[in-house]
Amino acid sequence: MRVLVAALMVASVAGCGSVTSVKGWAGGPVSAGIEDGQAVVTYDAPRAGWSLVVDRGRVDGDTALLWITAQGPSSGGLQTTPVQATWSPGDSDFIRCVQANIRVLKAGDDKRNYMPAAVGCE
Repeated sequence: MRVLVAALMVASVAGCGSVTSVKGWAGGPVSAGIEDGQAVVTYDAPRAGWSLVVDRGRVDGDTALLWITAQGPSSGGLQTTPVQATWSPGDSDFIRCVQANIRVLKAGDDKRNYMPAAVGCE
């Protein structure tokens, strides 16, 4: 948790569009940021056929906290394929940053935990 808070502070001060490396994340390149008031998360999937779905989200202060599932086939040729998910806050909420917690599932798998993967700000 301290790593995410530190990453959020660095992202806020630096005014960055994304942070792509959060300690403990080993699921592949992820970027997160805010575009037109929406949280946008992009995952570089290992092959075609993967999807990225926001399972749930909430706003904490000015940060969108998202829990996302990346799921796809475990076989086939390796070819990095970016997949993207967006999430909009409620009408009364304003977000400046997004924290993406992702679980990576291969076909038939549903028992993995969400891991902090990226933090990004506008």
